[in-house]
Amino acid sequence: MTSLTKGILLVCFSVFSGALMALFYKLTYADLTIYDRTLARGLLSLAVCLIVITILRKKNKANPPAYFAKRGNEFMMFVRCSMGFIGVLSYVYCVDTLSLADADMMTKLTAIFIIPFGALFFKQDKINKVQVLVVFISIIGAIFIIKPSFNNPLLFSYAIGILCAVTAALAALAIRCLVALAPNPENPITVESSLALFMVVACLYPSIRDFQGFNSDPHVYLFLFLSSAFGVIAQYTFSFAFKYAPAVEVNVYQYSSLLWSSLFGFIFFSFVPDWRSILGYFCIVGGGIILYLYNLSQSRKNTRPLS
Repeated sequence: MTSLTKGILLVCFSVFSGALMALFYKLTYADLTIYDRTLARGLLSLAVCLIVITILRKKNKANPPAYFAKRGNEFMMFVRCSMGFIGVLSYVYCVDTLSLADADMMTKLTAIFIIPFGALFFKQDKINKVQVLVVFISIIGAIFIIKPSFNNPLLFSYAIGILCAVTAALAALAIRCLVALAPNPENPITVESSLALFMVVACLYPSIRDFQGFNSDPHVYLFLFLSSAFGVIAQYTFSFAFKYAPAVEVNVYQYSSLLWSSLFGFIFFSFVPDWRSILGYFCIVGGGIILYLYNLSQSRKNTRPLS
């Protein structure tokens, strides 16, 4: 098995795990608050991060990863954590109120916000014609899915979905600063542990305030654990995929999440998208594929040996 194949399989498994996470989030909607579910995800992720960081610090004493943030990176880490936290809350809300497929497509809009935000905050990032085309196609797709109208009862939920994409894009750019551009770069696991701690601290009070005892059926808490576990698995398998293949080679396989989201939505909630939503899905996925092919061609052009 080639390294590229391993990377592709890991991304596909990450996507499958993410779809299961969304499914179990939705199955606990009636019994647990958004803060309860986010707190559980944060606690499990924090435990895993601290264990991994402790192991890495023992193995790499020359340049050990920080548990949370190195000196000088505090502000950018706060930006990453606050945007990431809002993104997680927004995503859980979308999963609760929208179909799994629609919620998934809202997260895929992250790419179209990274393009203009990247050009705004980084001088080296320039917007080209292909990126403009992708943004335009994705916006058209979002309009087909959202079907904007004052008579649409889900309009607010779609607005939260757009907020999720915006904050996820800002979080991604903050990660870029912390990991690649900071004078004192952070290890990616440190970025994840900081987000996990932020989620725990931010959700602890509202979860305790609204706590009314463990009155739900046992399967609810099983689903809560599974949603958190699959969220952590999705997070780490996606990151681990880049050990075997560059992001430009495997990112496109993220769009296979639409298959699982649609399948789970049909099996568990009898949801069948209308023709406009399906057309919107094709637009957003198609825009992602165009961007993938462009980035791949540029990457190979830049790495082509001189003759």
